[in-house]
Amino acid sequence: MKRAAVLLCLCLSISQAWCQSTAKPVRFDFQSINVAQVLQLIYGEVLASPYVIDPDVLTDARAVSFRYSSEKGDIRAFLKTFLYSLGLAVETRNGIDFVTKLKPEEKAEPDTESFVYRPLHRDVHYIARLLSPLFKGGFAVNRSVATSQGSNANKPVPDGSAASVIDQTADALVFSGTGKEIDKLKKLLPQIDFALGEVVVRGVVYEVTTSDKDGSAFGLLASLLGGKLSIGIGSTTPIGSFVQFKNASLDGIYSALSQDSRFKVVSSPSLRIRSGDNGTFSVGQDVPVLGSVSYTSSGQAVQSVEYRSSGVIFNILPTVREGGIDLSIDQQLSNFIATTTGVNNSPTLTKRALKTSVGMQDGDLIVLGGLTENKDSGSRDGLSFLPKFLHTTGSEHSRSEILLVLQVQRI
Repeated sequence: MKRAAVLLCLCLSISQAWCQSTAKPVRFDFQSINVAQVLQLIYGEVLASPYVIDPDVLTDARAVSFRYSSEKGDIRAFLKTFLYSLGLAVETRNGIDFVTKLKPEEKAEPDTESFVYRPLHRDVHYIARLLSPLFKGGFAVNRSVATSQGSNANKPVPDGSAASVIDQTADALVFSGTGKEIDKLKKLLPQIDFALGEVVVRGVVYEVTTSDKDGSAFGLLASLLGGKLSIGIGSTTPIGSFVQFKNASLDGIYSALSQDSRFKVVSSPSLRIRSGDNGTFSVGQDVPVLGSVSYTSSGQAVQSVEYRSSGVIFNILPTVREGGIDLSIDQQLSNFIATTTGVNNSPTLTKRALKTSVGMQDGDLIVLGGLTENKDSGSRDGLSFLPKFLHTTGSEHSRSEILLVLQVQRI
């Protein structure tokens, strides 16, 4: 390598001397030579001017190739352009050329602006969580941990605490970003911050007592209504547990069924609920039930007591859409009785529950059922002093079924 450098120096010296004596153009061609050697040869033999090469440049072992002719321009201008393409710069101070690496240009941060928006219908944390992936800017209320609606903290929390990363309730949305992002945000907000739908859910819970000759509660209901209503019957199980009415009113069905003593009204809830919120109707009592047992440091057992609800418990979650209304229904009829098995001194919860999701149109009325309890009873008639074989005996099989009648109307 040293021999090649000596030969190149010799060639350059000859080319320079030839140029000075004959005024002919200088031409040279470098093939696969590292950057530091190129600089040393050109500055040492061609330019013959004072220079300083940065230590980082001297260690640059990149191999380069280039061809130059003095007919195409000044060697100094060519050298500056060539070095700039390699990320190097030539700066002349007091007649001395300093060759250094170019400093990376710092990108100027775009000017940011702040935008404050007060939602009309939606929650602030919902809007921020929905839109934050679309923007490089930040929402002031956007926290690391999202919470379900209605469970946000309402009190100030200290900075740096665990609670500070959880969504907090707020009445204003603050966004910091570029002007283009703010214009984009202003176009999206009206499409997101729209009024949520509301529904009125009215229902009647019937306990229907039937015998073998009556058939199922659904069959009895259909025979009582007859041609009074337009009935569409659906089935979620092989025996069927769903009846849907079109163009019918809950009051009309209530009036038709109230004339039959086999239909006993257990409850008649009526709720107005916003889309996405949970509505609860409960009539009953909270019963103390034995809970877990803990022990103190002295070994004394401490029995905890929990309160569990029983009675008529009705939960419903509506989701209002453009094409219809989705309902999540959770219905429970329960009561506590004395314990005969299991944990002593703790009552037993007996319940009949129904949990389902259905899709309805505005004004539709549905009947849900399938919660059946069978009872067998026997009877014996005759004079007490007569032998038993002279008594008449009989048995009867009865069935108690829960029917839930619901009507949903959009507001």
